Amino acid sequence: MDVVAREAAAHARRLGYQVITAEQLRATRCLLVLAEPSGQPFAVLVQRRALITAANVQDFAEILFLRRLTRGLLIAVDGVFSNEARRTAQELRHVSMTLATDLPPASTIAAAGLNPAVDLG
Repeated sequence: MDVVAREAAAHARRLGYQVITAEQLRATRCLLVLAEPSGQPFAVLVQRRALITAANVQDFAEILFLRRLTRGLLIAVDGVFSNEARRTAQELRHVSMTLATDLPPASTIAAAGLNPAVDLG
């Protein structure tokens, strides 16, 4: 998946999501707000980085809090999550964050839901 907002949004649409917003935050980071088939919104932070750390997880949690969303999917493109990042995602109290290496099809999210700190990649 590219880390260009319009390309990420097109990818999400192909997977069956409704794209509510798509923003380019940095050259290697974009934020999507998607609706799953049930209509529930959630955020997806797509980030190209070799190692996603606890600080990245905390940054995303803050984005979710400020946008009043309680669920999010953090995607590491061409990278992995550190053990601290996984632990931090599990310890979050005000949001449910799933860690992944790609955006799963909407039907997968609808069937399984977003589970806290589950690595879908």
